[in-house]
Amino acid sequence: MDSERRMISDGAVAIAGGAIVAVGKTDVFADSYAATTTIDARDKLVMPGLIDGHNHPVHFLSKGFIDDMKFPERWRDRVWPYEIGLSDAEAELAATGTFLEMIRHGTTCFADPGTFQPDAIAAAVGRVGIRGVIARLTSDVDDPTAPPDYTADTDTAVASAEAVIDKWNGAYDGRLRAWFSLVRTAHVTDELCGRVKQRADARGVGIHAHLATTPSEVKATWEAHGVGPVERYRRIGVLGPNAYLVHMGWIEDEDIAVLKEHDVSICHCPSASMFGGFGSVAHGKFPELVDADVRVVLGTDACAVSRFLDMVRVMYLAACGHKDAKVDPTVIGAHKALEMATTDAATALLWDGVDGIGSLEGGKRADLIIVDTDGIGWQPNPLRNPIGNLIYSNTGDSVRTVIIDGQIVMRDREFQTIDEAAYRTEAAAASISILDRINAPPRNPWPIV
Repeated sequence: MDSERRMISDGAVAIAGGAIVAVGKTDVFADSYAATTTIDARDKLVMPGLIDGHNHPVHFLSKGFIDDMKFPERWRDRVWPYEIGLSDAEAELAATGTFLEMIRHGTTCFADPGTFQPDAIAAAVGRVGIRGVIARLTSDVDDPTAPPDYTADTDTAVASAEAVIDKWNGAYDGRLRAWFSLVRTAHVTDELCGRVKQRADARGVGIHAHLATTPSEVKATWEAHGVGPVERYRRIGVLGPNAYLVHMGWIEDEDIAVLKEHDVSICHCPSASMFGGFGSVAHGKFPELVDADVRVVLGTDACAVSRFLDMVRVMYLAACGHKDAKVDPTVIGAHKALEMATTDAATALLWDGVDGIGSLEGGKRADLIIVDTDGIGWQPNPLRNPIGNLIYSNTGDSVRTVIIDGQIVMRDREFQTIDEAAYRTEAAAASISILDRINAPPRNPWPIV
């Protein structure tokens, strides 16, 4: 997974000081490096850590509470009250679970589109050892269906976002970054969008924004602004290499050229769309975006919204779902899906380059995973077609060891930074308490007797 997409058999990776020193054949390494720690990965697959391009970490404790719900009830009655009602301690506990589930399935980096408790998310990053991008949720348009304090005035929204960037961008030896957020087009004014873009450009950070998620959102944008969501952001000046637009399942054909012209990154969340009925797979233009060389990456969205955080499963959906929608078995495929979750995602998160992530090359940060290939799903001859075998035939449950910034955070499926058993007990009690408090228990139409 280097710039030439070489797959090295009988290979080795040398790591020092949190960075990859070199990648090559094992017999060459034997005489070149004296290792203090060696991990035996014989008959296994070593690859870059996966990047979850869109995830709300606070939703680990809300699994099941919006199952099979229609819009707008799921947001109005459950998601928004849950998000704003969390204490910092509860948000940190929830994010910790999200990060453990991510690491368990090979994710080493995440991007949070914004929360009311960014300090808590940052604390969980430090506790678990994952890499990621956080943001302060920003909204300056009152919504009568939203809870009190969900919206701020424009000055407060910008100031709150910048305070998070001041505090956390570059923390944990560079493992944590902070961006701006535009929560969704219906909840941000033109003034907020323009000011966020100006400050993001000045600070060299990105803008994480939900856009064109559902037909109702697109209709509302036309009614309020006389244009569609992409054109609105183009006119305001939001679009550019640091614009990171999520879902994007209901764009127009003419938007594709605009997105390419402005070098915008798009994050596709197929599992969230299929679970929530967004229509992104059935009606989205992701194959057309890929064909136009628009940068498309992948995300899970959230534990409650996707119901799992396994990026291998997400890659499968991206690789296969559009084949069915377009009635074309050549669309996207496993190898492109892997690029979406590694190299393309690193570029989209402004985390590429010599000291970046997303590939196994000398100078890159040492974020990598070791994958078992001895399960029956890998057979026969697991390493003759490793990428196809991983994405089409297996899941992230094959991940055995995870290294982030040169630190082993999971070894032989045992977490090295967190007591998983103790965490499970604490999370179970907290989830019941939180969901009971907002009268939003998991949706279970069948009786438990």
